[in-house]
Amino acid sequence: MSHVYKLNTYGSLTLQNVANNAQMSGMGVYHVSAWGQPVGIGATQAVHAQVSAICKKNGAQTPYWVANELVAVELGRILRLPIPPGFIILDTNQTAYYASLNFNLTGVALPPIIPANFITSFHGEIGAILVFDIFIANLDRHPGNLSADYNGNPPSYNLFDHSHCLLGSGAPGTGVASLTAAANSIVIAPNHALIGGIQNEALLVQAVERVESIPDYFIPSVVREAAQYGLTPVEENELSTFLQQRRNQLRHLIASNKAAFPGVAQWSVL
Repeated sequence: MSHVYKLNTYGSLTLQNVANNAQMSGMGVYHVSAWGQPVGIGATQAVHAQVSAICKKNGAQTPYWVANELVAVELGRILRLPIPPGFIILDTNQTAYYASLNFNLTGVALPPIIPANFITSFHGEIGAILVFDIFIANLDRHPGNLSADYNGNPPSYNLFDHSHCLLGSGAPGTGVASLTAAANSIVIAPNHALIGGIQNEALLVQAVERVESIPDYFIPSVVREAAQYGLTPVEENELSTFLQQRRNQLRHLIASNKAAFPGVAQWSVL
């Protein structure tokens, strides 16, 4: 479930509620911009904190960015992928922004990943990333929207920036056409940053089974909430239908596009 918060100042975000999707989403460590006073009630010695977030809003000719991000983050985190928690914040004009918690603890701009290094360090995760991007029709997974901490204990990575998936990044009225174009396509080939790194079909199968386990109620619920931020009733219905059908067709899509995975030498399940 997404939440809406008030934007106090640009550059920092005061969170006074705890998002209730933590139990189903990948854990992470995020940047605190300032510590505040103790809450002063309860036995846990809780304190206020300002937590840094990266924010984006829809544009006049890009009406789908916020909805795309909201749907992608909810789907990714129910799958336990390391996507930073996302939610809606409102500025003083009541303009809605998609806010993603800032996982960059160094304050230095994150460099793009080197795909070969990422594949070596996170080989067991490549299938999950590829299947997720197929699921959300994400044709924009490049080295700049993946990050990696190879020296962590354990090493970790993050996926972010999903504004171009699903309904696309086109002008108003083009969202349904984007879904239609993606409906029978694997979408990610050949430009996905990691598509050459998958060598084991079993990793794809495991990821497909996880997507297939998403409950029937979940997708329309997520889309319904996201639709508040720029979608028409027709776009809401088409997006919900697309994702439910996509969930059920992932096996067929991958099986029909085996040539897109040149590293998989042997297929036996898909």
